[in-house]
Amino acid sequence: MNNQLWIACLLGAAAGLIVGQLVFNSPFLGILLGVGLGALVGAALGPRRG
Repeated sequence: MNNQLWIACLLGAAAGLIVGQLVFNSPFLGILLGVGLGALVGAALGPRRG
């Protein structure tokens, strides 16, 4: 995995923890959603080949 993907996943998990606790009252669900969204963003920002 590239660095952008790792960083995006970690930031997504941190944001998801906060949002999950505030919105869903479930930090675990927030972390899962945050990591998923972070992975999508990190993959989109990854290096382009071609």
